[in-house]
Amino acid sequence: MASDGLFITPALQSLRLAMDDAALRQQAISSNIANVNTPGYQRMDVSSSFQQAFSDALNRLGEGQTLDEMPQGTIETAAVQGPARPDGNTVQLENEMVSMANNSARYEFAGEMLSNNYHGIKLAITGQP
Repeated sequence: MASDGLFITPALQSLRLAMDDAALRQQAISSNIANVNTPGYQRMDVSSSFQQAFSDALNRLGEGQTLDEMPQGTIETAAVQGPARPDGNTVQLENEMVSMANNSARYEFAGEMLSNNYHGIKLAITGQP
């Protein structure tokens, strides 16, 4: 859509959405790690409604459409829990650390792609890197 401007493209919206998703996941993972020793704590994750909205939005953006609104996510008790320890806690620290590393890499990749995109726009406007 021409009226949306230079900064509202499917590519930029996809990158923003990916970064929003990673930031929300980071909050859930951080909460899980912080509560690894809390008796009865149930592992948290991004809400299933956000995961579905995220997937739908990426599909639309992949088809070249833009989004009027970005999906808003929440964190909730994870639908899938690992085995509970005797104290009722379902957090498995090793899994959370792997999830954190994967999530961090996704966020950094999206940030780098966003930076490259804006660098290209700057170069096109000014002719200087």
